[in-house]
Amino acid sequence: MSATEAKSQVVESHATRSVVGILIVGVVVFAASLLGILTRPVGFLANVWPANAILLGIMVRNPRYAGLAGWVAAFIGYVAADLVTGGTWFITLWLSAANTTGAITGYLLFQLVSEDDRKLQHSVSALYLFGICLAAAAASGLVGGGAANLLFDRNFRTGFTLWSVAELVNNLVILPVVLTFPGFRALSHLWRLSGVPSVAALRRSAPCVALFVSVAAGVLMGGPGAIAFPIPALLWSALTYSLFTTSVLTMLSCIWLLLAIPAGLVDMGTQADLFRSLDSLRLGIALMALGPLTVASVNTGRKNLIARLQHIADYDVLTGALSRSAFFERGQASLDELIPTRGNIAVLMLDLDYFKRINDLHGHGAGDAALKAFFPLVSKNLGADDLFGRLGGEEFAVLMPATALAQATAVAERIRMSVDAGEVSMPSGTPLKFTVSIGVAAFETEPSTSIDAMLAAADKALYKAKAGGRNRVLVHTS
Repeated sequence: MSATEAKSQVVESHATRSVVGILIVGVVVFAASLLGILTRPVGFLANVWPANAILLGIMVRNPRYAGLAGWVAAFIGYVAADLVTGGTWFITLWLSAANTTGAITGYLLFQLVSEDDRKLQHSVSALYLFGICLAAAAASGLVGGGAANLLFDRNFRTGFTLWSVAELVNNLVILPVVLTFPGFRALSHLWRLSGVPSVAALRRSAPCVALFVSVAAGVLMGGPGAIAFPIPALLWSALTYSLFTTSVLTMLSCIWLLLAIPAGLVDMGTQADLFRSLDSLRLGIALMALGPLTVASVNTGRKNLIARLQHIADYDVLTGALSRSAFFERGQASLDELIPTRGNIAVLMLDLDYFKRINDLHGHGAGDAALKAFFPLVSKNLGADDLFGRLGGEEFAVLMPATALAQATAVAERIRMSVDAGEVSMPSGTPLKFTVSIGVAAFETEPSTSIDAMLAAADKALYKAKAGGRNRVLVHTS
């Protein structure tokens, strides 16, 4: 196959994926619109309208679909759903235009914030989300508000308010779930982990139980305060679960209220003006949803910051290998696991040959480049459970749990050969070659075994490798 044919196939494959994606957008909007229409009381807007929020979330997460074809597919999805359920062409086109306008407005505004804020990863992300949803709701209301005269025999002001508030609550309730969705594979993994019965799992389920109890209490007691019953449980969830899980629980709670209160399942008392009471209810639910989302975003931002700081503490900035302290800490944990079964453990001590000469002849930048190149050359020869750390300068160590001497020696030789075959590109264009000497030691673990003693044994073998001419592997012998 020629290069031209290969390039043509890649282009065709990309085009096919784009077409399929755009068709999926249309189908999803159609299905979500049908779902929303099922919750539409006679003479009112739908109690829950997920299509706009889902469309906006898809476009924000997949900008390649946000071209003209993608938006046209979404518009057709809106129109088709309304027509198959008995809508007239004029009203259908009007409402579909309003729905599409809101989604486009939200998409354009999301382009002004960072990728992390789109995923609600920062403390201010929920504020950005609220502002964008508010603007998108207003834009949609400006287009769709006039339809109130034909649908409900109400003026534009009433129609704008009713449409905008409904749009705002649907966006704030549903959009975070789409934006924070971790993917089906990650979700399946989390589901399998949560399915393992344990005391910790039971404790983690407590916020869900509290949420169910609070919702049930709202049904039993009724009254205007019932809308606030789930808030403490949702805040507890925000402090306990992931951002996605919190978003899902918040969405389910709010959708329940949006459906149950108009249906009379939760008695809120008599209301003189039904339109104003619906606006008040939806706005209250929207603001209620904002609370746990804000807490979850702040909590996620804090966790991410702690993770970054932990990464800085645990890993060498230059090479990416474990820091000295992290290597010893994790190495001790591996050793502790092996001691009860007297399992095998091996250590390697590695030292770049003539490293001072590299710095003297080529500068410290060349030395840093050699250290950076050294890390992947070693890592590709190690197993998932092996630990690779930088102890200082050009000196590194590898700890290999459940590894016998022969296997460790073979790994060390592969590392030596990889480094010997590697090179670093210099600004001058001349490749820089370097080698490594390795000392190997292996032990059968027992209570008296220590990381320091194992490294000392491997270091003795390393010293002999250096004295014997470098670029070689030597095994420690008692």
